[in-house]
Amino acid sequence: MLTAVAGVIGALVISAWAVVAWGSRRRRAWLMAPLALLVVLLVAAGWPGWAFLPICALAAGSFAELVVGTYEAPTLRTKDPEGPLTTERWAAAAAAPFRVALAEPWDVVVRPQLRGHYRKAFEVEWGITGRAGLLETVDRLWVELHAGGSADLVVDLRTGTARTRGLEEGRREQRLLLSPEQVARMREVTGAADSDETVVIDAYQWWHSVRLIRLACGGATLDWLSHVETQNLLRRVASDLQRRYASWRQLAEAFHGGYLLWRGGGMDDAGPDRVWVALGLLTSDPASPWNLLPWDMPLERVPYENGVPNGVPH
Repeated sequence: MLTAVAGVIGALVISAWAVVAWGSRRRRAWLMAPLALLVVLLVAAGWPGWAFLPICALAAGSFAELVVGTYEAPTLRTKDPEGPLTTERWAAAAAAPFRVALAEPWDVVVRPQLRGHYRKAFEVEWGITGRAGLLETVDRLWVELHAGGSADLVVDLRTGTARTRGLEEGRREQRLLLSPEQVARMREVTGAADSDETVVIDAYQWWHSVRLIRLACGGATLDWLSHVETQNLLRRVASDLQRRYASWRQLAEAFHGGYLLWRGGGMDDAGPDRVWVALGLLTSDPASPWNLLPWDMPLERVPYENGVPNGVPH
C-alpha cells in the first residue's frame, strides 16, 4: 500500500518538476534531475518510506524555482545571436522590451512557455479571451493609429513634466509628472545636453505599433493566429513603423515617452516597472538589437491588393 502511495505521489511530483523545468527560464531546475531519479529507484527497490525524502525535496525545489523564476530580473537574452536579418526578426526587435522584461529571448515569435502569461496579460490589459477578441483589438488599434493625426510629447526636463501637443480636435491634452529617475532617463535617451530644459518627442503615439507586434506574438503563441496571419501582421506593422521613424533611437524616444504616458508615469509598488527597466537595457547595452540591427534594412511587405486573412489590418 505504501509503495503504491509513494509511486503515485512521486509520479505527480516528478511530472510537476518536469513542467517547471521545461518552462523555466533558468537551467538550475534541471539540476534536480538526480532527485527525480532517486525517487524512481527507491520506489522500484521497495523502499517507499525513504522515497518520501527526495519527493519532498523535489517538490520544495520545484516550488522555489517557480517563485524565483517569476521574479527574475529583466535580462537581455537572444535565442539565435547569429539569426538571419528577416522582417520577422526586425519586428521582434521592435517589441523586445516586452520580452526582455520577462527575461525571455527577444527574437522568438512563438514562445509556448509564455502561453499562461499571454492569456492572463491579454485578459487583464485588453479584455481579450479568444481569437475573436484578438482580431477585433488588432483592427481597432490599427484604425486608431491611422485615423488620428501626428501628436508630439513635450518634456520639460526642468520641472519634470510632460504634456501632449498637436492632438486632433476633440481630444484632451494629457499631462504627466515624472520622477527624477524618469527625467534622467528621458534626458539620456533623447541625447539632451545638460543645458537643455525641454525636449520634444515627435509622433510619440506610433509606439503603439509595438503593441500590435506584441499582440501578434501572443496570438501566434496561443494558436489564435495562423502562421500566415502572424507573418502578414508583423510585416505590415514593421513596414509601417519603419516609415514613421528614421532610427532605433527615435523609436526608443517614442517608446519611453509613450509608455510613460500610457502607464500614467508611476512605478509599481513592488519596485520599478519591468518594461521600463527593459527599455533601459535595450537603449544602453551594446548587445541590444536596437544597437546592432540596421533600422533601414529592406523589409518584406504585404501588397495591399493581395487577399488578407481576417483580422489583419488593411
